[in-house]
Amino acid sequence: MSTLNVLVSHLPAPAVEEQLGLLRRIAPEARFVVAYGGEPPDFELIRDPHKALLADPSLSGPPRSFQSYSVALELILERWLRDDPEIDSVYLFEFDHLILRGGFERALLELAARTEADMMGKCCVERNGTNWHHYTRFRNDAELHEQLRRVTVRSDPGRIFGTLGNGMWLRRAAVEAYVAAAPHPRCYGEVYVPTLVHHLGFNVVDIDAHSRLYEPVRWEPEYSGAELARVRSAGATFAHPVKDAALRSEALSWAAAQA
Repeated sequence: MSTLNVLVSHLPAPAVEEQLGLLRRIAPEARFVVAYGGEPPDFELIRDPHKALLADPSLSGPPRSFQSYSVALELILERWLRDDPEIDSVYLFEFDHLILRGGFERALLELAARTEADMMGKCCVERNGTNWHHYTRFRNDAELHEQLRRVTVRSDPGRIFGTLGNGMWLRRAAVEAYVAAAPHPRCYGEVYVPTLVHHLGFNVVDIDAHSRLYEPVRWEPEYSGAELARVRSAGATFAHPVKDAALRSEALSWAAAQA
């Protein structure tokens, strides 16, 4: 299996290039590209050829509002997957999601094979009947439910799922089916991606239910230096969120030196 690892970033060009360079040292067998969500002039400054401009207005909206992954998945399909039939899975992660071990692809692929997953994510579970704030926002959303009734192959078109929208793993077939289900409603990606993938007939899996791989991956708070040092010394493969630039650079440099 061949995985395309897509870094989503809006950071200045030098930071993007540094992160890509360190990731390739950490996992030299892996394939990394960047979907850049910053401004076009900043995109042009990125010298790495494995890049694409992610022009999506939803990404610049209020935090946890209506940010979508639909444009990102369309871009990934058109820019990389269509011309490379060898790619059969996508790992989508943001700049503050650290990869600390070179064996991360193998760990994800083994978990996907064991669980027969088509999509995996952090806390990727059904949210009906819960007080998860994104579920309560969209549980009665007319456009979302109209879309689900239109495309679902399931007996219950009202099931809603959720996941942390960072570090999502998807099979190629799930990406292709997702893109083909357009037009997409205006819906927050952490709700919409796993929900649509489920209703299109794919198997959605919660990583935490089957593995300790994502224990150091959380919504918040941000990692401190001491905390990050503890999890990486304990052998963590991933850590999120690490937004501090100096801390992120130091941790990835450390991981690259261990590779």
